[in-house]
Amino acid sequence: MTEMEPRESEMDSLLRRSMAAPVPSLPPDFEQRLMRELPQNSQALDRYRRILLACYALVSVATSAVVMRGQGLEWGAVTLLILAPLALVSTVPRILRGKAS
Repeated sequence: MTEMEPRESEMDSLLRRSMAAPVPSLPPDFEQRLMRELPQNSQALDRYRRILLACYALVSVATSAVVMRGQGLEWGAVTLLILAPLALVSTVPRILRGKAS
């Protein structure tokens, strides 16, 4: 085995300390505390959920596009690889509802 450089040794030490640390967890009453803090109006809560989901989706799409372009894919392929799963996600529930009828 070769000897590690000082920087690699520091990284190795950091990783070993991180792996030895206890796994983080939420307190047992976290859900009750969260529900007390959230607005009781279900419409407001639904609006916050939709805003959060929309922001998450936009950031995910932008990040995916940047990463794929960084790997050398053309914009056409990037667009196809982003829109194809979105089309699939929107059509599968319709198909399943049609079969259930």
